[in-house]
Amino acid sequence: MQVYCLEIVTPDVEAVCAAYAQLHGMTFSAPDAGLGNARTAAMVNGGKIGVRAPMHEAEEPVVRPYWLVPDVAAAVQAVEAAGADIAHPPT
Repeated sequence: MQVYCLEIVTPDVEAVCAAYAQLHGMTFSAPDAGLGNARTAAMVNGGKIGVRAPMHEAEEPVVRPYWLVPDVAAAVQAVEAAGADIAHPPT
């Protein structure tokens, strides 16, 4: 299993982007309005990292990994069987 997309929500977008750029040599885009003004960069595995500020006062800082799996239906069934609640269907 691999992380295909890593979403980081933080109040200090510039500091997080600067840290990832320095540590991993990533180059971040300008803010993308279609992605909640996230700044994105390519990961070496072909995935993408996105860093954005909270979109409303109630949104807390969080890191959300999006996993690439060979069979999404089977993966959802397995995590549901393990007790997970599906907050958003697979895309």
